This record gives sequence, C-alpha cells and structure tokens, in this order.
Amino acid sequence: MTILQKNTTRTLLVVDDDEVMQHTLQKYFASQFFSTKNLYAGSELPTLLKKNRIDLIVLDVMLPDKSGFYWLKWLRMYHAHIPVIMASAKTDQDDRLMGLENGARDYLVKPFQYKELLIRIENILGASAPANDEKLITIGDLKLDTVMFTVDKNGYEIKLTELETDILKLMHINSGAVISRDEIMMQVRGTQHNPLDRSIDIHINNLRKKIEDRPAEPTYIRTVRGKGYRLHIPG
Repeated sequence: MTILQKNTTRTLLVVDDDEVMQHTLQKYFASQFFSTKNLYAGSELPTLLKKNRIDLIVLDVMLPDKSGFYWLKWLRMYHAHIPVIMASAKTDQDDRLMGLENGARDYLVKPFQYKELLIRIENILGASAPANDEKLITIGDLKLDTVMFTVDKNGYEIKLTELETDILKLMHINSGAVISRDEIMMQVRGTQHNPLDRSIDIHINNLRKKIEDRPAEPTYIRTVRGKGYRLHIPG
C-alpha cells in the first residue's frame, strides 16, 4: 500500500546500510508528514547535500566506508546547521559520549521504537507537526480534533485516546484503502506487529463503540477479512 503524504514540508536523511530499516523508516515517516532520503554510505553525503535541503540527519555509526563518527565530524565542519541523531547497535557508553561530544544532538541505541525516534526528531526540530497540518478533520458526520483527541458527532463530544485519534487520522489519510494491522502498528506505535498481539483489534473495537451507531455493523471502520481495515466515508 502506498502511504499518502499531505503537507510534507520537512526532509530527513537516513544514512544507514540496513536496507530493511531504510524501507520501514521511510514508510513510517511518510505517515508522519516527512519526506525521507536514504543513503547507504557516508561517501555519498557531499553530493546529496549540494543538491538537497535536509532538515535533520539520522546517521548510523557502523557504515561500509568510514565510520559515522568520521562523517559526523565532516558534517560539523561543512554543514553545521543540520542537526544529527546518531544511531548504533553498540551500547558502549564511550561511543555515546563520543557522538555527543562531536556535535550529535542525540544518540539512540538500536533496536529502537520508531515513535521514540520521531519524538526525538520533533523535539530537535521544535514542532510536533507542520504548521499547516490539519487540526480538524471531517469524516462524514464526524469532526475529529487531532489536538484535543475528541470527535464531535452531531453536536455531541466524544473523548478518544491519543492512540485512537492516531488510528482514525491514519485511516482518513488513506481513506478507501485497506490498511493492515502491520501498517497500523508500525505507523501509530512505531513497532512491528506481533501476529499474536490483538491490541490493534481491541483499539479498533473501542473506537467503533465510540463513533458507530451500530458497532457490530460499522459504517465507518470496516473489516476486510484476512487483510485489515478500511475507512468508509458515507455519502
């Protein structure tokens, strides 16, 4: 499934030779209104940064050419305005201190939750979302407030949890498309979905109880057997 992007104004650069991680991060960040560029080696940095505006770099320590620490020093010399978050599977405290001492704004140990990385990125960039991101979303007879975590339904205010709000917002972005449990888990929690974990189904059921007239025969959030869920907007 292609994740639809709206109001994408910030661009991240991920420098990491893990192709699977590159792919999953790109999908996750797209759902959070970021554009993402990928590099597999630091040697490509000079060319890419000449041609593109980058708001933040996620830089792996273990790269196939020179180490991430080498490229961090290079970035501090030639592109000091771009904040850098270091990422590494190494848990050595000395490595973390070396990264911070050489100008990294933050340091994350792999594996990490993608939502944790997102929070750290947003803290560094100084905003939780682009200014023109939608605060109020209309879905049929529903008006979703993504800041207050509420739904107005025919004049009645319904309180949602933050996670329920994120799920409904994600489904609105991809209105009409089938979204799997894996994609929901990845994009609202930043973690891989465990097939034995039924928490997404529980959150969907709770959401239906709040917004549907007949939760057992939902109008808005429909189950697509064996695939996931799809948002239907009446009318």
